[in-house]
Amino acid sequence: MRPTTAVIGLGIFGSEVALSLSARGIPVVVIDADEDAVEPLKDRVAQALVLDSTDEQALLDASVDRIPVVVNAIGTDHLQNSILTTALLSRIGVRHIIARATSPLHERILTQIGAHEVVNPERDMGRRLAQHIAVPHLNEILHLPDKVSIAEIDAPESFLNHTLAELAVRATHSLNVIAVKRVPMAARERAAADDEAARDEDAAGDHLMVLNFSPTEDRFIPGDVLIVIGRDEDINRFAQDLALPSRPRP
Repeated sequence: MRPTTAVIGLGIFGSEVALSLSARGIPVVVIDADEDAVEPLKDRVAQALVLDSTDEQALLDASVDRIPVVVNAIGTDHLQNSILTTALLSRIGVRHIIARATSPLHERILTQIGAHEVVNPERDMGRRLAQHIAVPHLNEILHLPDKVSIAEIDAPESFLNHTLAELAVRATHSLNVIAVKRVPMAARERAAADDEAARDEDAAGDHLMVLNFSPTEDRFIPGDVLIVIGRDEDINRFAQDLALPSRPRP
């Protein structure tokens, strides 16, 4: 069984973290002082607890100290509770504490009192939005050390019916294509039949991840998305040089 994770604070952010982890098969314990916040999740996670996370004894009674990873997702309206909860999690010996921050000062405080990782969803979403506005055809981007990233980029029309070898993406753009996201054949056939309901369903999500995309045999088709790895400057230059026509986003 995969290690349990606890999520404290069930606002939009905390609830999404809990449900996403649970959907991936990770046992999740959700905790909030508000029963109304806990109720919608109780049947969708391993355990749901109504308790005050600023009460050290309540945390110990719930065996939170034995949970390997605890996410303190307490939001912006309760900064004091966020700080005190993080301090108590550190005090009782939680092995890995991930805390949500709302400002640089909050982040420094959380780090100083024991958080092992600090995330700032608002800041990160702001950066992603700015990235999307500046380079619209970068759908998703994962930043790695040394200014290297993994990014999703819509395949331009000029790629259609060509192979990677013919396009020489690595030599021309200093990028490696590590996979291709592709709309399944059935979905393409439904779209071709002008099935509006099917198009709406497909917009919600499902693509095939082609990990063994052959550089000499596989050819790009409409709707393909490149998964590339490379330096940030090369990724940005490549996306900007494509000058793709915009297409609707889900």
